[in-house]
Amino acid sequence: MADAINAAGLAIIKKYEGCKLTAYQDSVGVWTIGYGHTGKVDGKSVCKGMTITQSKANSLLESDVAKFWACANNTSYVPLAKSMNENQRSALTSFAFNCGQSNLKTLCKDRTIAEIAEALLLYNKAGGKVLSGLTSRRKAERELYLTEVTKDMETLRKGDKGQQVAVLQILLNAAIQRNLDVDEKFGAKTQTAVEDYQTEKGLDSDGICGPLTWAALLADCG
Repeated sequence: MADAINAAGLAIIKKYEGCKLTAYQDSVGVWTIGYGHTGKVDGKSVCKGMTITQSKANSLLESDVAKFWACANNTSYVPLAKSMNENQRSALTSFAFNCGQSNLKTLCKDRTIAEIAEALLLYNKAGGKVLSGLTSRRKAERELYLTEVTKDMETLRKGDKGQQVAVLQILLNAAIQRNLDVDEKFGAKTQTAVEDYQTEKGLDSDGICGPLTWAALLADCG
């Protein structure tokens, strides 16, 4: 069993939380800083005017993710955790990071693994209003949750289909801020995104996601 959230799960958190080094109020008025951190920073509550360094933001993210990863692996919160793969538990970690431990427990209570996937989509409101950002995040989490885990990443190119293409699309969305449909289809838009990412990283921009491109994406999003 994996002992930490995987790159695709962490990529979802980073993409949808964003990183702000000056404190701000979230959609329901909670003071937040870094990658969606609402707890204390060096013993002080997040408040107006607080600033942090990127290094501190990274440190807070690491500790926050570890806390919610532990919840996603705890049968008190996720009764079926021991039957889940790392994609499922990583997707639930992202969900808990955003919605909290109590909502994670409610989401997973008395539901099968398949029912949890569908129920994820219901958590797209803040203050009683549907938010497009939350809707997109829940869809990304559901796609990861439904993606089977394979040991090795295949070389992918235009025309390929399947769950590894979905993982590629999630990582590209996070790495270069694209809004690719996570549809498991390596089409023209996905190819262009791969080419742009390769150019940015100084790789051969052939639009084919091989070992070097996978390694760069996993490092960037891990």
